[in-house]
Amino acid sequence: MTKTTTKVLAGVAVAALAAAGVAAVIRYRQGQQPHPDERAHLDELETRLSEVEEPDKSIPPTRVGRIVEDLQRNQGISVARLRRWTTGLRHGTLSTEQATVAESDFDSLERQADQHDA
Repeated sequence: MTKTTTKVLAGVAVAALAAAGVAAVIRYRQGQQPHPDERAHLDELETRLSEVEEPDKSIPPTRVGRIVEDLQRNQGISVARLRRWTTGLRHGTLSTEQATVAESDFDSLERQADQHDA
């Protein structure tokens, strides 16, 4: 696999994980639990966000890290905030207002990842 293909796949993966986050929030706002697949995607997104939040200083920033850095710089959406939404969805602790913001943030993450692939 080429370096470019690997980078594009990383961005697509983040976009797909963010889209699953949007879907999970929509279900949550309808009073439903996240679908098992969405739950798995939220877990994967949480893992990737943890890696960004606590990076290995000996390796350069990952594609995911650059996507999230751009999101922070351009829209003020931090890794901690995204992780708070994934945790709130899993535990069912988001208020209606928080769920609305979470949906918007995941949508922004998805768009940011798509822009990195363009």
